[in-house]
Amino acid sequence: MDIGIHLPSAQPGASAAGILEVATAAERLGFDSAWMFDHLFTPTGIESKYPYTREGDYPMSADDPFFDPIGLFGILAGATERIQLGTGVLIPAYRNPIVLGKILATIENFAPGRIILGIGAGWMKEEFDATGVDYENRGARLVEYIAALRQIWSGEPSSFDGRFYSWVEAGFLPAPTQPIPIIIGGHGDKALERAAKHADGWAVVTGKGQGRGIEGAAARIEILNGLLERESRDPEDFHLQYTSALWFSDHPNEKLPLTGPPDVIAASLKRLGDLGVTMVDLAVFGPPQVIVETAQKFQEEVRPLL
Repeated sequence: MDIGIHLPSAQPGASAAGILEVATAAERLGFDSAWMFDHLFTPTGIESKYPYTREGDYPMSADDPFFDPIGLFGILAGATERIQLGTGVLIPAYRNPIVLGKILATIENFAPGRIILGIGAGWMKEEFDATGVDYENRGARLVEYIAALRQIWSGEPSSFDGRFYSWVEAGFLPAPTQPIPIIIGGHGDKALERAAKHADGWAVVTGKGQGRGIEGAAARIEILNGLLERESRDPEDFHLQYTSALWFSDHPNEKLPLTGPPDVIAASLKRLGDLGVTMVDLAVFGPPQVIVETAQKFQEEVRPLL
């Protein structure tokens, strides 16, 4: 299991210096990866309902900085040497696939094998409206987007004639030096079906009524495994990426399985591994210094138990 740290790129007081501090510390401490969220903006009066809180309230404010993950890919690829860099998740519909494909292939050539592209259909209608993209067909667009990226990254001249994207036969070199994993996010049944059929992995998440914590994730992973079997795909070759809050305390919380004493956190990680989780994104909420201190405590007190 690869274990990563979530970067403070979208939170109150987020700063370039803080992001660099956490990313370089994550590499120094021996973490495998660093992860980022994606949104273009935060409306001052948002009407869209956030799917991962009980009341649909979005936890970000218009006053909170939200750094662009694609820009950060380029910066952090140069500021680090080893760790992988991932999005959990990026909404590709806001960007033309030719543009995104070219940018990521360029960065990957400077950081071979270090880019992980987590993507999702999106939920904030205000962003779709602002970028002139149809909100209602976002699921179908996501599937086509994946096919478009793989054509762009094929290393051969290609043309494309889809419902949402098209281009004449053209070359797109440089291609990535090795395949960039595409991981689909989303909690709904359709998201699981898309992941099983079209992606290299699923970003594990549960929505309302699907349970919380590891047991909720286990139930969804069981459904996913059935879908993978239907597609004649081996779960052993499929990534499962799990994002969870990390916090040390005296009292475990079943809804937040990576909180509590070190032995409880280690036991939860082992359980996730048993479920097939291959990548974990540890999210520490606080200023960069707190994130680095918590990350160091994890490496000193939890890693040896794994």
